[in-house]
Amino acid sequence: MALSLFVISGSSCDRSASRSGGAATAASASSEPTTQAPAASAPDEPAAATAPAELEPPRGAGVQEFVPLATLADCKVKSGDIATYILREGMGVAGRSDGTFGAVWLVDLKGGDAQIAFAGFDTDARQIARARAISSTRDAGLRIFSAGEAWAVTWFDAEGLAYARPRWETNPPTEILRVGAIGRDVSEHVALAPAPGGALVAAAPFGTERNKLGVFQFGPVDPAQPQLKAVGVTRHTRKPRWPAVAADASGGYLVAWYEEEDGSIRASRFDASGREGGAHLVAKPQGSDRSAAATATQETPDRDPRLGLVATGGAGALLVWSEGSTLIGRALDAEAQPRGAPWVIGKGRWRALAPGKEGALVAWVGHDGKAEGQALLVKVGADGAPSARGIRVSDGAYPVKDPPSVALAGERVGVAWTEAMSPGVSTKRAVLRVLDRSCIP
Repeated sequence: MALSLFVISGSSCDRSASRSGGAATAASASSEPTTQAPAASAPDEPAAATAPAELEPPRGAGVQEFVPLATLADCKVKSGDIATYILREGMGVAGRSDGTFGAVWLVDLKGGDAQIAFAGFDTDARQIARARAISSTRDAGLRIFSAGEAWAVTWFDAEGLAYARPRWETNPPTEILRVGAIGRDVSEHVALAPAPGGALVAAAPFGTERNKLGVFQFGPVDPAQPQLKAVGVTRHTRKPRWPAVAADASGGYLVAWYEEEDGSIRASRFDASGREGGAHLVAKPQGSDRSAAATATQETPDRDPRLGLVATGGAGALLVWSEGSTLIGRALDAEAQPRGAPWVIGKGRWRALAPGKEGALVAWVGHDGKAEGQALLVKVGADGAPSARGIRVSDGAYPVKDPPSVALAGERVGVAWTEAMSPGVSTKRAVLRVLDRSCIP
């Protein structure tokens, strides 16, 4: 029996029409979410998380060798600019099985706002859909997902979580929709991922004390489906922060989170009916050490508190996090139980994940052995072990300025990042580089 999360009067998701290039003309008032009584089997207090028999230290030293992409033959490498004269952080790419990529970025405006721009590219990194503005925002958190033949773009603004489904065609104007249950105040601790049927899934702080995570679907492609569907609410959390969520092959959802009180990392799974299994300890408590390392500040903007979670094909997922400058990966089984010891993937920051056939692709920014601040890409197996070699995707001439993005479009892999347009110039360009998946060592 699924746990009911929200009771929202009227439409499940607020809708407000928007002209292309502007924010929603009027945000609909939404009721506050309320909690219904959970299933009788749910305990009143969080249950203790189960731990693997041994919490082994991470294996290996991570990938040490990175091959310049330009030296790899028969990879059909293509490059193009997504945008130029960029001032703000906020960029991403997603791929579809038809071999196309969608990209989003922010265009600075006067007064503190930024336009959310969208464009399409083919597998040769050539633009095939003219850039257009979707809406505007002042907040971070811009994301793009592929959903069947549709795209989904999400962001936060003054009204909370908003999303749209842009198309290649510029008309009619893109409609802006809102999820009234997720406000701007929790934006830092909201996880989003693709869900079956072209929908999205969110894991967000829930409850008056924010001591639980609510998990639900929203925004399906089929308008006949409910626009907001409760999945469940966690029973094992105490003070969850920076969660991650991923849909698995069985119709369920895996959720991972930091426990702020002790710095541990834990995970659980909701099955297709919305019932949560046990919570599992993925990384042992480290008190304030991990909590401090997971907290981004103005003095340390390169710290990335987010967990990375992606299904790895079949049953299971890969969870990636940072211990200082070290990227750690650990395989989870079908019930979110750690499977084997964690592995060191590499050194760096700003990781991004994409699913692979038998594992995942992980991109981040780090040292390739010659220069710091390079866009790096490695293949990680379903057991969490990285490949022996990786690829330096960027050219090495300029350091990467912002978090990279990685996506699959059929058999092609697209990696996007920002770098300086030229020496002494403060504005950035966003680069899309595409290669064959089979070329990744």
